[in-house]
Amino acid sequence: MGSVAKYAYINAKVRGMMGRLLTKEAIDSLIGAESFQTMVRLLEQSPYGPRLAELPFEEINSRSLDRVFSEDFIEAFNAVYRSSPNKVRTFLDNVRMKFEARTLKTLIRVKAANLPLEEAMRYVIPVDTLTRDLCEGLLRKKDLKEMIDAIPIKIFKEAIKERWRYYEETENIFPLEVAIDKTAFEEIWRYIEDNMKGVDKQAAERVVGTEIDTINIKVILRGKSLDLNPSTIQDFLLKAKYKLKKEAVERGLYARNITEAAEALTVYPYETVMHRALRMYEEEKSLTAFEVELDKLIYDISRKVGLGYPFQIGTVLCYLNLKWFEIKNLKTIIVGKEEKVIPLHIRKYLIYGE
Repeated sequence: MGSVAKYAYINAKVRGMMGRLLTKEAIDSLIGAESFQTMVRLLEQSPYGPRLAELPFEEINSRSLDRVFSEDFIEAFNAVYRSSPNKVRTFLDNVRMKFEARTLKTLIRVKAANLPLEEAMRYVIPVDTLTRDLCEGLLRKKDLKEMIDAIPIKIFKEAIKERWRYYEETENIFPLEVAIDKTAFEEIWRYIEDNMKGVDKQAAERVVGTEIDTINIKVILRGKSLDLNPSTIQDFLLKAKYKLKKEAVERGLYARNITEAAEALTVYPYETVMHRALRMYEEEKSLTAFEVELDKLIYDISRKVGLGYPFQIGTVLCYLNLKWFEIKNLKTIIVGKEEKVIPLHIRKYLIYGE
């Protein structure tokens, strides 16, 4: 009964917010829009319409849309946070770290790629202390080292600096990205294991645990693509574990190539998604196949848990995941439409339901 009382208000609010997420049909319509202008008209008829109506017609362009979507995620997170009971807020303080981690990884990628500021910001989703203005300020730093020195979140900055020597030796940002993920997800997992129980713990473990397993799968495959030795890849793995067994991890670490590593990691409960990703990889020879399919798994689990038993932390956690993917998808569609990419190619990079 306590769980029902605790989650009654926030559950009703989040369920209402879930109802405003774009449907698969709406996403498909945006992808298939014949022009950027047609896409904008479709967005005006969506839950984003009121926000677009605040923009002067002549100011509706890719940059203004990008800002609308970025601000929308921040507002959604803050609305959930304000409406949550204190114990849920404490957990959300930890959950926020994974969104900050994703933003920091994107900042590092676009900075390392030397993208112009305006283009770089199309891929960034600001969150919490990493506001849009701050992100732009970080990207204006003269180089990657100066940008990292200016990161305001101490725990992430220290983790990145611990891996900086490896980056200097290889000029590969992979260890910096891994350091960020390890910091965020190991903190979240520690909180779940130490502070949660019952249905809350079960839901949080399922969602966050699956995210942790998929990150470790990606680390192994990326390590293989960089021809790193098994001990180096092992050092990059998150220490937290969920369903991915030690034996499968070790087989993946010592596999001779990406295909063999993927086959070794095609184990319960990831066999279906890994089989599908492996077929795509064999056709395209790109790790993007694994990254997209594993992210789709997180999306599908977030929908199942988020729309399941309502009076538990999973409803809140999963809504934030689904909202993040929606904003990421919209940013991808904007870029695709502006650059006149064919719908088939845009769809390959989107994370949404079948």
